[in-house]
Amino acid sequence: MALEWTITIVGRNEFGDTCRKEIRVDKSWERLFDGDIGLSIDDGKTIMAALQSAVVSHEAETYSLFRRVCPDCHTLRSVKDYTTRKVRTVFGAVKVRNPRWMLCEKCYPGMVAAFAPLKEICPDRATPELMELTARLGSMMPYRQAAKVLAEFLPIEPTETHATVRKRTIKIGERLDDQIASEEQHARSQTDERRQMEMQLPGDRRKEFVVSIDTAHVRSVDRNSARNFELVVARCGRGGRGEPGGRYFTTGSTNQTALRDRALHALQQEGYCGFGDVTVISDGAEILKRLPRAMPEPTAHIIDWFHIAMKIQPMQQIVNHIVRSQSSPFEALPTIDRDIRAVKWRLWHGRIDRAIHDLERIVAGLQQAQGEGEFSIARLYSLGWQLLTYIRSNRGALVNYGKRYRSGLRVATTLAESAVNSLVGKRMVKKQQMRWSIHGAHMLMQVRTADLNGELRDRLRAHFRQPEPNVPPLFKPKPPLLRAA
Repeated sequence: MALEWTITIVGRNEFGDTCRKEIRVDKSWERLFDGDIGLSIDDGKTIMAALQSAVVSHEAETYSLFRRVCPDCHTLRSVKDYTTRKVRTVFGAVKVRNPRWMLCEKCYPGMVAAFAPLKEICPDRATPELMELTARLGSMMPYRQAAKVLAEFLPIEPTETHATVRKRTIKIGERLDDQIASEEQHARSQTDERRQMEMQLPGDRRKEFVVSIDTAHVRSVDRNSARNFELVVARCGRGGRGEPGGRYFTTGSTNQTALRDRALHALQQEGYCGFGDVTVISDGAEILKRLPRAMPEPTAHIIDWFHIAMKIQPMQQIVNHIVRSQSSPFEALPTIDRDIRAVKWRLWHGRIDRAIHDLERIVAGLQQAQGEGEFSIARLYSLGWQLLTYIRSNRGALVNYGKRYRSGLRVATTLAESAVNSLVGKRMVKKQQMRWSIHGAHMLMQVRTADLNGELRDRLRAHFRQPEPNVPPLFKPKPPLLRAA
C-alpha cells in the first residue's frame, strides 16, 4: 500500500498574478517496518527544492517587470533579449528567465546600453545566504568536509565541491578585507595623537583600552620561502579582568602601518576616539613591538606576565629537586632556591633593576659551579641566561604587575592566547596537514574573525545591495519637479 502526500503552494505578486505549485511526496507502507517514519532528509530536500524553485522564479519575474519601467518617465523600456540565469540558493539551483532591458531612449538619448535586472539582486549567481553559509563552514572546517556537510543536508548540485567552497570563502574574505580597509581610513582620520583629557577616576577600570596581541605560525605552501609564516592575532577591548574581551582582528601583514590601522579600527568599534589610555600587552616579540610605537599617545607596552612566569617556572622546579635531593650542587649554592623566588617576587612588584642585579649574580654563580659536571647546573645556567637576556631586551615594558593586578587590570595576554587557539589553531595548525599561502590564510581569517565578532551577515548584506544601473552623472536626468523649477 502506498501513501501519497500533495502539497499545494499558492503565491500572489504585486501585480495580482497568482502562481500555483503542487509537490508530491510518495511514501510506502512497507518502509514503516524499516523505521522510516515521517519525512526523511531526502523528502525534505525534494519539498524545499520545489518550493524554492517556485518562489525564486516568481520573485525574479516580478522584479524584472518592475525594473522594466523607467523610474523617470514611467514608460516601458525596450527589450534587448531573453536568456536564462541559474540562481544558486541554499535549497538548490533554480533556472529563471533573465531579460535584458535597454536604457530609456527618452531619458538617455544617444546612449545604447542594456542591463540585466537579476544581476542587481544576485551579482554572484548565488544568494547572499548561500555565500554566507559556505564561507562560514569553509572558515570553520576543511573545505572538503564543508562541502560534504552542505551536500548532506541541503539539496545543492554536485558542482558544489570543495573548490567552490574555497573560492567563495576567499572571495568573501576579499570583500570583508576591502570593507575593513575603507573603514580603517576613516578611523585613521578620526584619531589624532593627543593627551588624555578625561577626568582621572580612581578605580575606573574601563578608562583603559587594552590590545592583547600575539602571533600564530602557519605552514607555508610556498617552497621558495620560509617553512612557516606568521599571522598576527589580537583582541581589543576595554575594562579589567573578568569583563568581555572585545573585538578580534587578524592580519597576515606584519607592517607597522597595517598593524596600527587594524588596531585603531578595532578600538574605534569599542568606543575609542583618540582620548584614553591604550595599553598593548604582548610576549615581547620583535614584530609585536612595532604596534605600540605607531599607536597614538599615550600608549604603554607591557610584557605578558605569563611568559615571564613560564621562564622562571622550570628554574624553580630544578632548584626544588636539587634542594630535596641534597645533592652536591646544593652545597655550592645553598641559597639558590631563595634567590630565584626573590627574583620572581621583585619582577612581580616592578623592581626591575634589583631583579636584574640578583639574576646576574645567580648566573655568575652557576657559571662557576658548572665544572662539577652536574647536568642540572648546566640547565639552570642556560635557563637563567635566557631569562636575563629576555628581561634586558624588554626592560622598558616591565611594570609593577602586582599593582595592576590589585587594581583589577589585565597583566597577561590570555585573551590573545585564546584567540590564537580559536581562530588559527583549530583551523590551520592543530591536526591539520594542509599548507597555506599568506593571501589565502589572511582572507580566510577575515571570514572567521567577522563570524566571531558577529558581523558577517550584516557586512555581506550591505555589499549585495545594488542601486540603479551605472550611468554617468552627466547623463542622469533630473526629477520632473527640478526640471520644472
